[in-house]
This record gives sequence, structure tokens and C-alpha cells, in this order.
Amino acid sequence: MKPKYPLTQPFEKLPEELPIYALENALLPGGELPLTLSEADDLAMFFDALRTDQLIGMIQPRGSNLDSDIYNTGCAGRIRQYRERKDGKLNVMITGVCRYKVVKVLPLKKGFRKVIADWSNFPQDYETEDVESNKIDTFKADLRDYFQRQQMQIDWDALNKLHIEEVVNNLVLVMNFSKSDKQLLLESPTIDDRLNLFTDLLKAKPDPIWTGDYVGESIN
Repeated sequence: MKPKYPLTQPFEKLPEELPIYALENALLPGGELPLTLSEADDLAMFFDALRTDQLIGMIQPRGSNLDSDIYNTGCAGRIRQYRERKDGKLNVMITGVCRYKVVKVLPLKKGFRKVIADWSNFPQDYETEDVESNKIDTFKADLRDYFQRQQMQIDWDALNKLHIEEVVNNLVLVMNFSKSDKQLLLESPTIDDRLNLFTDLLKAKPDPIWTGDYVGESIN
């Protein structure tokens, strides 16, 4: 199965072992997530990924500290670009490639965690899903209504040029949904399911839900 992005490995070549990075935000396939890495263990994780498959397993923690258990499902992001700063930190941009289930968390090595990853439930992440146009129109109408009620600005011309899968999967990153809600969105089997859940969350949340950036609170 060919990837959506030419330089990404085919689905059949996704690695068994995956370095992970816990973040209170949910990367989805096609989502664009900027990270700033500064801690020694995070940098070790990054360079390990860069040397091997260029994949980082983004995953949410169940709790709020370093020793928290992690959820069973995450999404691997491919390192697209990075820049070293004068202060020794790294600015990194990753793109969501494919979701995975955690089979086993491996013993800590070089200061960061790796897992045995099972990709078998998510071959659809390598495909562009079709969604009925009336469902897309309804979703965008609900989204527009919400933003108007909250007096929030959005570039609709830019949004309308994107495939609905890109729209939804990137909006998940910048919406101030709860960690558990973002996990439910991540685990939604299809984009249709994700659209339905997203709409329900919009209607249920009376307060502004725009975070202003892509990055959640890192607990690494």
C-alpha cells in the first residue's frame, strides 16, 4: 500500500519498534504538529528516530506526570523538517502518518521509551477516505455557526481548498477539547465517525475551544 506522501515508507514497511513522545494532544494522520525539544532524553529520542525510520510515536498520557500510563492507541508522525536553535533546542515539524496500538512498552533505554507497535488495524490511514458532500456541508455549517457565535476568525478560503480529512485532523490539534475527547477522536475508525463525533463535541461545548496553537502541554 503506497503512502500519501512519496517519501514515507509503505504501510507494509512500518517498523515494529517505535520511539514514543507523550503529549497532551492528539496527532492524527495528515495532521501537522510543531514540537520544541530541549531535554536530553527528548533529544536522544529525536536523533534515534532520525537515524532509523524518521518516525516518532505520538501518544497521550492517561495521567499528568512523567510516570503516567499511556493510552493504548497513538499516531506515528514523520519528521518532515527540523531546525537547531542557538540555545540548543530543536524546532521540529512532524506530519501524522498512521495510527498504531501499543503491544508492549519496552524497558527504558537512553532515557526514552520505545514500544512494540501494531499497525494492522489502521491500513485506512494510508488511504484518502471519501465523504458524502452533504455531510461535509453540514459539518462546515456547524463549524461556521460555532465560530460566529464565539466571534472567532477563520480563513474559509484556505479551509475550503483542503480535503475534509485534512480539515478535521488538523482542527483536532488546535481545539481545546479534553484529553479524553481527543483520544476518542483519534480512535474513531473512519473520517465519517470522526466528523459525527466532532460535531457532537462542538454542540456540547459552550465555551471557546480554540487554543491558538498546535501544541498541547508536554509531560516529557
